[in-house]
Amino acid sequence: MSAQYDAIAADYKRTKESPLRRYVEVCSFFRLLGDIRGKALLDLACGEGFYTRQLKNAGARDVLGVDISAEMIALAVEEEERAPLGVRYACFDVAQLELEESFDLVTATYLLHYSASQAELGEMCRRIAAHLKPGGRLVCINENPMQAASDYAGYVQYGFNKSVDLPRVDGSPISYTMVSGRKMIRFNAYFYSLECYETALKAAGFKDIQWHDLQLDPVGINECGAEYFREYLDNPPIAILECSL
Repeated sequence: MSAQYDAIAADYKRTKESPLRRYVEVCSFFRLLGDIRGKALLDLACGEGFYTRQLKNAGARDVLGVDISAEMIALAVEEEERAPLGVRYACFDVAQLELEESFDLVTATYLLHYSASQAELGEMCRRIAAHLKPGGRLVCINENPMQAASDYAGYVQYGFNKSVDLPRVDGSPISYTMVSGRKMIRFNAYFYSLECYETALKAAGFKDIQWHDLQLDPVGINECGAEYFREYLDNPPIAILECSL
């Protein structure tokens, strides 16, 4: 996984400018997070720090961003040096994560669906749980396990598309194609069923597992019109996962 993002780090960063990111993804994520002031946060799959910096600006006391891609971490550090917030970054594979600290909240935007096997998915969940304080929460933006394979197409107007070979089973590769500026970038994720995710989370000690619908910021309607977001929200490719220890 590190190699595919090392190669596209700068181009992938530009995709964060999409209205879908600003008015659907960010809105949904932070509404669910609630008040994080004074909390210690671990932001996994932090990439170039898109959410990591927003978490610090939202009042988190301490934020550590972790990503497997050295190129992504380099971009994050570069931004921190340009406009310091006191965010820390480290390059780790979450499936091998060993930190000598624990956190009130772990966020993981686009992480669990990069597990190349059910065993790796289970190990990621265990490592996350090991870095959470008792009663701590995990909040993820994740592939939507409830989406039918026949519904994967239909996002070209948003500058991306996803596909999967049939029959789709746990561990099936999902191929993404995404426009970034004048470039086309490609990367893979993996499909896992809702049952597979929840089995791995429960085995790691998580409870109160909930999957949340996406929300739309009214500002986005004013800027882009409600129709722009309709197909995406009617057929959401991602979902928000929340659980706790």
